[in-house]
Amino acid sequence: MTKVYFIRHAEPDFTNHNDLLRPLTEKGMQDRKIVTDYLEDKKIDVVLSSPFKRAAMTMEDFAGKYGFNIETIDDFHERIVGTEWIDNFGDFAKNQWADFDYKLDGGESLNEVQTRNIAALKEVLRKYDGKNIAVGTHGTALSTIINYYDKSFGYEDFEKIKDVMPWIVAFEFDGEKCVSIKNLKKPELWDAYNSDYKKLEGITLIRDDEANFPEGAYHLVCEVLVRHVDGTYLLMKRSPNKNWPGMWEATAGGSALKGETDVEGALRELREETGVIAEKLEFLSKDLGKYCWHVRFLCITDCDKNSVQLQEGETCDYKWLPASEILAMSDKELLGWEMRKHIV
Repeated sequence: MTKVYFIRHAEPDFTNHNDLLRPLTEKGMQDRKIVTDYLEDKKIDVVLSSPFKRAAMTMEDFAGKYGFNIETIDDFHERIVGTEWIDNFGDFAKNQWADFDYKLDGGESLNEVQTRNIAALKEVLRKYDGKNIAVGTHGTALSTIINYYDKSFGYEDFEKIKDVMPWIVAFEFDGEKCVSIKNLKKPELWDAYNSDYKKLEGITLIRDDEANFPEGAYHLVCEVLVRHVDGTYLLMKRSPNKNWPGMWEATAGGSALKGETDVEGALRELREETGVIAEKLEFLSKDLGKYCWHVRFLCITDCDKNSVQLQEGETCDYKWLPASEILAMSDKELLGWEMRKHIV
């Protein structure tokens, strides 16, 4: 099997209108480390890139750390828009995805972009059969490659990833036959902790890769119980596309990101999922699960109870209830039984 990891470049500096020479921003330079951390255990054999500067720059951190030369493949370059800079890129992209032959003067259609990228990919597959390959690429170029193998990938999917940088997609090939595509989007990186709740230096964990965590390494999941000064508690309803759709949770929370403490992760998740801004939290409890430490906090707030904000894709409703009503809810209505111990 041949594995190809396509890496869409990190954030570019759009003040530079030269498509070939556009560099990364300072944030983009920092985000290259996301790519390095992701690729470090993938046993990469060769590093390739589009000739455009932002793609090559994205691969330089990994290549430099592990001693790879970056081989430039010209036909992996991004779609040529045309002879003039366009401000309304959204309409242009929508027109191209609606008609794969649509293009501006001096520019390329998506059919043309797809044809040359697939030709280049097939040549790479022949040359590096059985190898693990990392390729620096671009959003539109990569999207046309995905579309070639999966025709269901279209404009709506492209819209979802247009601001995801870097974006990693893993392909697996048997010869020239594509047998799997794993859309990793932007990998979420976590710090590692041991069973004594001590941070393990030099180890980075990656979301959705739990089966490959080093033995004895755990990430942090931070949960926040929100109690209003009037004594009611905030319940959030899970979105239909989530696990346990439509169920209520007396918590806001998620995984602490790499570099965050448990409190910092909890405050961020609280803000993102509810819109509630807090300066401090009260520690409640922690316990060790299969892959993670669950750390629980209490937020006491005097916020406007009508100001709660829903996070798209995560929550779809909210309500404030007294403890007695929450404790009367069944396990078919309410998730988070451990948090119930702290509702009084």
